[in-house]
Amino acid sequence: MSAEILLKNVRLIDGLREQPIERAAVLIRGDRIAAVETGEMAAPAGAQIVDLGGKTVTPGLIDTHVHTVTIGDEGLKLFMANGITSVRDCGAKLELVLAIKEALESGRKFGPRLYFCGPLLDGAQSSLPGASGALMTQNVPSREAIPAIVKPILDAGADSLKLYFGLTADLGEAIIRYADGRVPVTGHLGYMRASEAVKAGINGLEHISPSVFNDVCPAHLRFGPGTSMAGRQFMERLRAGWLGADFSAPEARALIDAMARRQVAMGTTMNINWLFRVGYEGAARDRDRKYIVPKILSGRRETAQAQGKLSNPDWDLYFSRLDQAIIDQERRALEKQQEFCRRLFEAGGLVVGGTDAAINYPPPGFSLMRELELLAEAIGAMNAIRAVTSKAAIALRKQDDIGAVAPGRFADLVVIDSDPLADITRMRNISAVFKGGVRYDPESVLLELPVNPNYPS
Repeated sequence: MSAEILLKNVRLIDGLREQPIERAAVLIRGDRIAAVETGEMAAPAGAQIVDLGGKTVTPGLIDTHVHTVTIGDEGLKLFMANGITSVRDCGAKLELVLAIKEALESGRKFGPRLYFCGPLLDGAQSSLPGASGALMTQNVPSREAIPAIVKPILDAGADSLKLYFGLTADLGEAIIRYADGRVPVTGHLGYMRASEAVKAGINGLEHISPSVFNDVCPAHLRFGPGTSMAGRQFMERLRAGWLGADFSAPEARALIDAMARRQVAMGTTMNINWLFRVGYEGAARDRDRKYIVPKILSGRRETAQAQGKLSNPDWDLYFSRLDQAIIDQERRALEKQQEFCRRLFEAGGLVVGGTDAAINYPPPGFSLMRELELLAEAIGAMNAIRAVTSKAAIALRKQDDIGAVAPGRFADLVVIDSDPLADITRMRNISAVFKGGVRYDPESVLLELPVNPNYPS
């Protein structure tokens, strides 16, 4: 392949402007973008010329919240098949995520660029017990223990740090102070309130649902020491709190204003509740169900078998049979989370799209497509696309390399057959993905992947 590629006749959504550029040209040199121009561009001698016939090009998409240790090689490929050329691993033991990163960079594994946080920095008692906790968490028992725990993570080249649910405010503040701005600090918060974390200087929050909960829910439902994320009571509390959330209340308004003023990135992860939006029938018919990765499918099979539910036709969806009234309440709670997202955006806040890929349904890659749908409803299609491109790059502090179709950045691009600004679901109509100037066919990638045997043919 030529070292230079000229993409001509492009309808460009560059990740930076608020409007697309018609009839643009993009010159790729090696693994970087060399030039972007409106109209015709003279092709360098020997360059490969590709006329895209007015197809839409966006930057490679970024999922700011994934867990690569849970998805296997299949999940890494699903990112690429969906145009996701960069991800941030938001919680894994250091040696595990470093091994995946090295395999991707060496070419032994195929997938996106991988940035990472290292382990979830949890409180003295684990908030995530069992096998998942063993893969992802690191307990922080005291302030005095922080240097010995956090320094090796930073020394290993972590791109971010992540605070976890069981950290108390004093420990969370101490970790933020220890990081001292060297990398962004984000958090899936519980015991520590979002307002406390923002005041302490945190750079991001993960999951609208739990992380801002204590500042928007009725006071009697707030989390605190002793709150467990396990079991039905936690979900009931979340649901009730969001249904009762009042964004005009002083504490909620103060949080939104502070997050906007300090540009604290809100990693949304709303797609994990997408099943409640569509209900049982919609989930059972969902075409993405075809690609639940084997590693996740195996765990769901074991759970269903242990519960005597393996004969249920939808055991693979990890979706317990709930009363319709509860599903309706969960749907309204999701709409309240979208409203928080909209209010933060309108206040000038930094909204970025993350998914918690593979922890819940939908599958990796496809989960960002669902996130885009939910974001577009809240803040519009163009802003949703920017939330998973240029705004995500800012949150990761990688805006010199990724997130926009601009000279000097990596030639990570998505070619889309139709207009996603008219209908965000058209983001799925991907005809080509470029990562570092190398072109991949998403359909060919999908053909390499195993199909969920429980998927109705």
